[in-house]
Amino acid sequence: MAQMDDRELATQLFNRCWDLLATTRDADDDVELLTAAFSSRFHWLNAGTVEQWIVSDWMVARAAAAIGEGELALRFATRAHSAAQENEVPDWLIASSTEGVARAYAALGDVQEFNNWTALATRLIDVIADPDDKALIASQLADIDIP
Repeated sequence: MAQMDDRELATQLFNRCWDLLATTRDADDDVELLTAAFSSRFHWLNAGTVEQWIVSDWMVARAAAAIGEGELALRFATRAHSAAQENEVPDWLIASSTEGVARAYAALGDVQEFNNWTALATRLIDVIADPDDKALIASQLADIDIP
């Protein structure tokens, strides 16, 4: 069996996160979700660019929020958001990182911060140039369970 490189592993693990997010999970699946998110992040740190690093921090935050680990979600969402602010990245990634912070606050049950970050994410989504990117990030924001 041929060994996969970091980029292939990162992509497969990232896609596994989406598979797990789309299903009803038990406790073991939750552990696999978080493990896959961190593993994908590790491989993107070796093979990716700043955009993949931001997205991988966002995915760790998304996975953590999905399993009820709000503090961990906030830690990685704010990392992603800060990196998106500090680097030249596409408009969709800035909006996505903001959505991640809103999701983390939802996982924490912090209604005021959730509302603040949702309002900011909505404004950032409104100015995304590509209609497909705009629709994707808007759907992710709409998918958050309101605290």
